[in-house]
Amino acid sequence: MTSDIAPYLFPVAEYPVSIGQTNRPTSDYKAIVRQDNGKLISIQRKTYKLVPNSEVIKPLLAQLHKLDTSWYIDTSHSFVESEKMRLQVTFPELIFHDGRSDIALSLFIHNSYDSSEGIRMMFGAIRGICKNGMVFGEVLSKFYGKHTQGFDVRNLRQVLESTYDKIPVIKHRIEAMQNTRPSNELRADIQKKIGKKAMNYVEQQESESRKAQNEWILYNFLTYFISHIVQQRMRAHYQLQVSKLFKL
Repeated sequence: MTSDIAPYLFPVAEYPVSIGQTNRPTSDYKAIVRQDNGKLISIQRKTYKLVPNSEVIKPLLAQLHKLDTSWYIDTSHSFVESEKMRLQVTFPELIFHDGRSDIALSLFIHNSYDSSEGIRMMFGAIRGICKNGMVFGEVLSKFYGKHTQGFDVRNLRQVLESTYDKIPVIKHRIEAMQNTRPSNELRADIQKKIGKKAMNYVEQQESESRKAQNEWILYNFLTYFISHIVQQRMRAHYQLQVSKLFKL
């Protein structure tokens, strides 16, 4: 397990910034630097709060070890760069079924050193037969707003149990998608918000098999595209966009 997270735990520190030809120090900005290789990651305003990955991940692991259910670091949608990271934790015993495959609940943890995003934790899932990743931003948004304000790793057990209790709501939405034909408006929105490359992939899949008969099939074409073709660092963005489009 240590080897799985070691690349995420590189040391970072803040350094003063000088401006102008005279190298005059400024108190308005600071530099975020990797201490293991000296790489400058970003220049941030003085109000930026540096939270190292280790301060996010280590407390999370401590709480995970207290859970009664099994879990593992899932590399399928995890990545780490100097600027940002995403860590996926999958719970193989917390599953539901869509009629074709087991779908296991996953937790995604984000952090960045370039202000591209703050610390975020969101729930989603991983589809067993093809490792399609998905997030449940829309279905769980009201639940999160009501029950998990200030959610941090210290109440992970409670939030995980409460999220799994919402699986029937997620399944109900999937069943609705399975009984709904994709509209032309939805297809147009996919091309507009996910991109022409994604829509071309969908059309290629449909030409090789058959036209998506329902929204769930179309959704899985897109999650496969995102999970296997889109760069790791961009997957969360597209997964959230698809979540909004399909209200999942």
